[in-house]
Amino acid sequence: MPKHIFRLLLLILGVVVVAVIAPQFLTVDSFYRFGHYRANSVPEIAAKEPVLQTARYCQDCHTERHAQWSASNHKSVTCEVCHGAALGHPQNGKLPIPKDAAKLCTLCHEAMPGRPRTQPQIQVAQHSGGQQCTVCHNPHSPKIAAALVKVAGNDTAGKQKAADCAACHGETGISPNDTWPNLAGQNAAYLVRILAAYKSGDQKDVAMTPLAQALSDADIQNLATYYAGLNCKGAASGKAAGDAAAGKVLAKNCVACHGETGIGSNPAWPQLAGQQPGYLVNVLKAFKAGLRKDPMMAGISRGLSDTDIANLAAYYAAQNCQSTK
Repeated sequence: MPKHIFRLLLLILGVVVVAVIAPQFLTVDSFYRFGHYRANSVPEIAAKEPVLQTARYCQDCHTERHAQWSASNHKSVTCEVCHGAALGHPQNGKLPIPKDAAKLCTLCHEAMPGRPRTQPQIQVAQHSGGQQCTVCHNPHSPKIAAALVKVAGNDTAGKQKAADCAACHGETGISPNDTWPNLAGQNAAYLVRILAAYKSGDQKDVAMTPLAQALSDADIQNLATYYAGLNCKGAASGKAAGDAAAGKVLAKNCVACHGETGIGSNPAWPQLAGQQPGYLVNVLKAFKAGLRKDPMMAGISRGLSDTDIANLAAYYAAQNCQSTK
């Protein structure tokens, strides 16, 4: 081998050896352990307040919803999946609530081969009938309330028991006082659910709580069956103080659960059409003040002014009710 070739190869070998060995003497142990970062940069970054606020931060303000979420099958679906990154929240505004929840739900629940059996699989187009998933499912606790309420009462027994309720709710379920609700034609599943809530103390009312606590489970079933079977025509005898036309505009935000005219598709939720306006005002104000508990209604009512509440009550009171039987 010519000497100049040998010397060139020896030089190249020397450069390679130096390139391999030199970094071990010239850099700290943590160099490139975390990629293109200088030493100690990762602990510094980890110590900073994160820009993306995770569910751990959400529970500070949204205690009730966080408790529901963390106890449900959705606890692996973090808040930002639906609401996006919490940039500037809550100082700079509210997080968005998805308008098309079905698009999010189908990411896990649209029937497809190979998906885990732990995720309920459905044909969304056939299952929902075009409705948004949130009509029946609370996204923070996705159980269908109506599915948990079985109504199999006795009309005759319910009518006898209803004599104790006539003073406030009328002999035929139409209240003589517009601050008390009409019960005629109301969804039986809702009546069972709300009476059970008064009985257990989940909902509180000075008049209703002691009355409900005196009812047996059979009494609740019978009352719900009786009132659901009554004709609701002639309801909403009270005079509404709000603007029904303005209320109709606001009611677009309520359509997913309560329908366009106050008649929803989920029997576990109340029909609002033809309901007493004074009662609707009182209930919305109670939700807004936190005196009445419901995670979905609490958030919705919080953004309503007293004028908005009066207008919504006027709109729903003016609608034609629909008996459930």
